[in-house]
Amino acid sequence: MKKKIPALKSNKALENVLERLHPNENTGKLYEKYQRKKIRLMAGLIVIGLVSALGIHLSSQMETRLAEGAQLIRNEWGAGDYKLTLLAEAQDWSWEIPFTVEERAFTKEEIEALKSQLCAQLPELIKGKNVDLYHVEEDLNLVTKVQGYPFTLTWNSLNKDRVRTDGSINREGVTQEGEWVTLQVTVGIGTPKEKEIFEYRVCILSEVLNDEEAFFRMLSERLSEENAQKAEESQILLPEEINGTTVFWKEKRENNSIFVFLLFLISSVFAGKGMDHDLKKSLQKRNKQLAEEYADFVNKLRLYLSAGLTVRNAFIRMTTEYGEMLKKERKNYLYEEMKINCFQLENGMAEEQVYLDFGLRCGEMKYRRLCYLLGVHLKQGNDQILMLLTQEADSAREDRKNLARKTGEEASTKLLFPMMLMLIVIMLLILLPAYLDFSAI
Repeated sequence: MKKKIPALKSNKALENVLERLHPNENTGKLYEKYQRKKIRLMAGLIVIGLVSALGIHLSSQMETRLAEGAQLIRNEWGAGDYKLTLLAEAQDWSWEIPFTVEERAFTKEEIEALKSQLCAQLPELIKGKNVDLYHVEEDLNLVTKVQGYPFTLTWNSLNKDRVRTDGSINREGVTQEGEWVTLQVTVGIGTPKEKEIFEYRVCILSEVLNDEEAFFRMLSERLSEENAQKAEESQILLPEEINGTTVFWKEKRENNSIFVFLLFLISSVFAGKGMDHDLKKSLQKRNKQLAEEYADFVNKLRLYLSAGLTVRNAFIRMTTEYGEMLKKERKNYLYEEMKINCFQLENGMAEEQVYLDFGLRCGEMKYRRLCYLLGVHLKQGNDQILMLLTQEADSAREDRKNLARKTGEEASTKLLFPMMLMLIVIMLLILLPAYLDFSAI
């Protein structure tokens, strides 16, 4: 036996919608079942988000490139370089150093066997983030490849204390006038005859560093030197001491688990809102179906009353016919409401009250008006009721025409956007060849 959900807040609007959509069922149980389904969906999304976030968090904690405290493992050739953020701690200082661990370079024998060189790009791009080569304040971009060109670039600095071959610069001790450095680049495709050397003059501007910045600048340079000197080795030993100061290394890990959890949490809220929207849309569909069938309902009722049947027997006869006709068709809300009428009449409820309840359950103003007329004129005989039903049938036919016209206008409006897209495509098909021919002249 299912337990009731404690502290389940009642929503009268949703209960009314469920009561209209399922008039033959217990509204309280329907509402509780709907809320259970809604809570299961939202809770499921939240659990999935929590598990995903936890998985990402654990993965980020387990995956590390930093081995044995001060070693970085290189990828073998072909696996590509990888970037990581190193967290260096020395005394009371802490500094983040973005670092790229290049894939293991080939030995001389491997380079000779594969005949493969690193590619480069055009010399004018080496300024990097600097304004130009005459005002250098940031590291230079001494790239080794330009897409679409078969050339290789080999960089050489005539003053490696200021500009290293990887583009990093050292501005320590530079005077206010700046210091000029000559860079040489060898451009070729493998054979000595096809190589050519170009020179570029760059001006390094002065820089003032505090103790912390100077320490970590020195640490970064030592790290780059270690990377360059041991390019053929599988491991990189990180410096553990700089000028008598011990350095402790950690790897800064990216952790997006909280964002994944928030994403699923927001999705669960939207899922719950979507269920409420679908429920209200079903109510609109029910009301539209009742409006479409009103004219036939009035005509049939008038026909049976003209044949001499009482209003009670006419309702019972119409309910039987609807049941036989709709056995294999979609759910019919008018038939469901009429079945309730028959049950009430069989149980001895006052006939006038049955018709009034029928109009209230249907909700549409036209049904309520008709049932009120049936209740008022019930004791006046069929002649008076027939005259009123004739007038109501004429009005219902006009309403049906207006509803059909409105539905057609809505369909035309929905087709407007696809028609505009087709028009744009046709215009492009016509104008594009003409434009190309005009451009060729």
